[in-house]
Amino acid sequence: MTAIELQGAYNVRDLGGLRTKDGRITRPGVIYRGDSLDNITPGDTKILFEKLGIGTIIDLRTKAETELVDELHFPVPRYRYSVLVEGRLGHEPFPSDDPAELAKVYLSNLDNGRGAVKGTLEIIARNLDAGVATLFHCAAGRDRTGIMAALLLGLVGVTDGQIAMDYVQSNRNARRVTKKLAENPLYANHDKDRPEVILLHERSILGFMKLLRAEFGGPRQFCLDSGVTAETISTIEQKFVVEPPGIAGK
Repeated sequence: MTAIELQGAYNVRDLGGLRTKDGRITRPGVIYRGDSLDNITPGDTKILFEKLGIGTIIDLRTKAETELVDELHFPVPRYRYSVLVEGRLGHEPFPSDDPAELAKVYLSNLDNGRGAVKGTLEIIARNLDAGVATLFHCAAGRDRTGIMAALLLGLVGVTDGQIAMDYVQSNRNARRVTKKLAENPLYANHDKDRPEVILLHERSILGFMKLLRAEFGGPRQFCLDSGVTAETISTIEQKFVVEPPGIAGK
């Protein structure tokens, strides 16, 4: 789990190095999560697509969020799979900051975003098979990206503690991310009581994982019920998890 230092995006990191329940780790350098890439610099482009070798971008935002961005040209394929229902963003208040309530919102969003889950995991599996790195992102890289990351990590057996540790890493540049969101009227929601800096709490994602198991049978069953094939899941399980350094070569 390594943060990627960029000038135009503040919440990009590698999902590698997280421990699974059986003592293995997620493979570094193959799946990245982040915030929007709308303002990345030429230097950022070199880091992402040349140094890191990212070969596909998956944008989890709504159409309204990306209308002005669709004219941007990236050197790799970009796919958009909205987690949220189109047309609501900017017209409804942000979710509660209460961890228990936010966990429920996360589960509802994931339930409504099953098509995004299917599309995202299919691309990730295909890229893992081909040795191509993938980056998925939303606007802030916290909520929509956070639940997609939690689902993916839970699917390959990463412990809840490690999922929570990854989730709260989004607090690292929270002030800069919040400021970036505040500049876009879509995220204002006419909510004057929002704090200046929005921080995440691990209880939100831990509650989400608990609800996911209680209401939908856990990450694997949710994915299967969302149309993700067993073959796709197997590819992710086999290619995204490795033995930790020092064990693999024994």
